[in-house]
Amino acid sequence: RMKKNIPLVIIIIMIGLIAFSAVSGTEKKSPVKDNEIVKFKAHQQVEKLQKDNFKKINIVEVISKNFGYTSYGKLKKDYWTARILVSKKQIIQAKDLLENNKKEIDEVLKEISNDYQKVTQEMLDECITKLNEFEFTANTDPNTNFETRNRIFMLRTQIRMAVQQYDSANEAITDRYYVSSISLCRSAKSYAI
Repeated sequence: RMKKNIPLVIIIIMIGLIAFSAVSGTEKKSPVKDNEIVKFKAHQQVEKLQKDNFKKINIVEVISKNFGYTSYGKLKKDYWTARILVSKKQIIQAKDLLENNKKEIDEVLKEISNDYQKVTQEMLDECITKLNEFEFTANTDPNTNFETRNRIFMLRTQIRMAVQQYDSANEAITDRYYVSSISLCRSAKSYAI
């Protein structure tokens, strides 16, 4: 009885193998599926890039208006061009434009950050020099009172905090966190004043 079922089992196995190879052959990626996957991934990247670039452009614009930088016009234009491409469903082109826009924004922020760093360093050097002169004068004067010594201590503490903020700003520049670097330089300057 088992010998009669063997040809039937072989036929079933062969039909299964043929069906399996036919199914796996049709599951190969087609260019249309690949294109859709690329568009899907690009759409996710575009959403994030739009948010990040918009925030950074606004920061550049505020700094530019306050301190005279003029290189943000092209950044805005490229950003809005990419937004138009998104509305036209040209996602991949928009992604490429936004990625390039991000690089340009980072270059402008790097330039601003380096300028802030230089100005902050000069301010800290001046504050430290003046504090050292004030402290020397107070230490050589026998009539220096407790309030003056306390004031020197408070100023010294403020300068230490400013230097810590400045050092953190330098680390942020090294790590390419230019917006953070600018904020830390501003904080250092506020302590130094």
